[in-house]
Amino acid sequence: MNPRPEPARLPPEPDPLTAWTHATLRSLPPPSAPATLAGRVLAELARRERLPWWRRDFACWPRAARWSFLTIAAGGAGCSAAALTGGSQWLDAMLSRVAAAASPLASVAQSLLEGILALPAAWLQGLGFAVATSLTVLLALVTALARVVVPRS
Repeated sequence: MNPRPEPARLPPEPDPLTAWTHATLRSLPPPSAPATLAGRVLAELARRERLPWWRRDFACWPRAARWSFLTIAAGGAGCSAAALTGGSQWLDAMLSRVAAAASPLASVAQSLLEGILALPAAWLQGLGFAVATSLTVLLALVTALARVVVPRS
């Protein structure tokens, strides 16, 4: 709470160097693109269009491949989260849902479920993590092999 009012500020004096710089830059012609730019851009777009689906962006993948990848990734993330939090109840519920989905083979599923539930929870979590890791490594190997085998254009 300053009782004194602020003194009025004067506008800054124009700087001659700034004025000269602005005038010089305004007098220059606008930059133009090289004559070969349009051809290079169109050639790059055509090259990208010829790429196989697995070398394109994720949004360009076929719908089945995207859903498969997301399902596998979500399963791996769920197993990893269960392993980190010690969620044996989550694994029990998930295995019960799998068994319910396989109701035509109820007796086989029930005995399999009982056998799996007899295993320690840490083994089940490790198995889920191992499956997710194996699928990730398999995807990486297939991608690397495809890049080696498929000739680049």
